[in-house]
Amino acid sequence: MKFPGGDYRDRSLKIHGMICAKCGREFTYRNRQLLTVHHKDGNPLNNPPDGSNWENLCLYCHEDEHSRGLLGDYFNDEG
Repeated sequence: MKFPGGDYRDRSLKIHGMICAKCGREFTYRNRQLLTVHHKDGNPLNNPPDGSNWENLCLYCHEDEHSRGLLGDYFNDEG
């Protein structure tokens, strides 16, 4: 998704650095494709220029973040 002034992923990497906000794994230019941008509020259209709705997460932590919501929904429906 394009963001005014460029790609929001590139902007997030510049603002937050090439490190996973959850596990702390550091990434380099060569393996940066394993680092994703997570939208904290769940809305991929909410891309403020200051990066306040983004956090950089590795593929594993990003998957875990989204799985937690699904698992929580599953257990809440059990009652």
